Amino acid sequence: MPIPTRRLAPFAALLFAYNMQSTSALAAPSEALDTVDIAIGAFEVRPDINLGVNTQYGPADSGDVTAHSTTIPRAHADFLLGNSQGFALDYYGFYNTYSDSLNRSFAADGNNINVNGSASARVDLDVANAAYKWWIGSGSDVFGIGIGAAYYHVRLGVDASAATNVNNASGTSSGNYSAQTVAPLVEVGWRHAFSHNVRMYVDTSGVEKSGGNLHGHIYNAAFGAEWYFLKNVGVGAEYSATRVRIEDDGGNANLNLRLNGPTVFVKARF
Repeated sequence: MPIPTRRLAPFAALLFAYNMQSTSALAAPSEALDTVDIAIGAFEVRPDINLGVNTQYGPADSGDVTAHSTTIPRAHADFLLGNSQGFALDYYGFYNTYSDSLNRSFAADGNNINVNGSASARVDLDVANAAYKWWIGSGSDVFGIGIGAAYYHVRLGVDASAATNVNNASGTSSGNYSAQTVAPLVEVGWRHAFSHNVRMYVDTSGVEKSGGNLHGHIYNAAFGAEWYFLKNVGVGAEYSATRVRIEDDGGNANLNLRLNGPTVFVKARF
């Protein structure tokens, strides 16, 4: 006796869904992605810095300072699990010392006070990101969303010496601060392949932290391109902008840092 068509419909739907899932699992990943992609490079920046640290005489603030251009290390690593998921690692470190002269005047207790001297400040910042990523799309274009965590370690120092026109008074002041924390991270990106060897990309990420010993944010946006002149070896370049704001919850230190500039990478893929 023939089986009614309506009874076969659920089985046909299950068979179709299984076939689509199997086909998707076997489909090749986008040519904009590699199973393993590693990039090591140098980030050329002209930083804008404003920092403050508590000293034995009270808070010392650098004011807004634009430091000389400097080169800092940067590294990326992307790993693809299957065709549409993976994880990404990113690291950069900023280490800089700058000095400035002091020449200020102010009124206190009816006296005009002139202060002359010098000051130096040190900023060390390490940032390491890790995110699990989902890639949406196929062919030459994919969009990525990542969720993970960022670890950052900040070390600040201020040294100052000054003399005034009041009783020829002079003195020195110094302060140091160090702290580290982990904060949630969100990443969004886009990849486009002109061919298997030439690609471009846009990446953005954001870190927000409240509570604990540190709070603040780190935002980054980058636009870049890469070219593989050999099967597994290539070069890349990107321009990125990073904004860092970190404050100690106890009021002991604060850091505002802007990093803008190009990065050149040596790349390897597998």
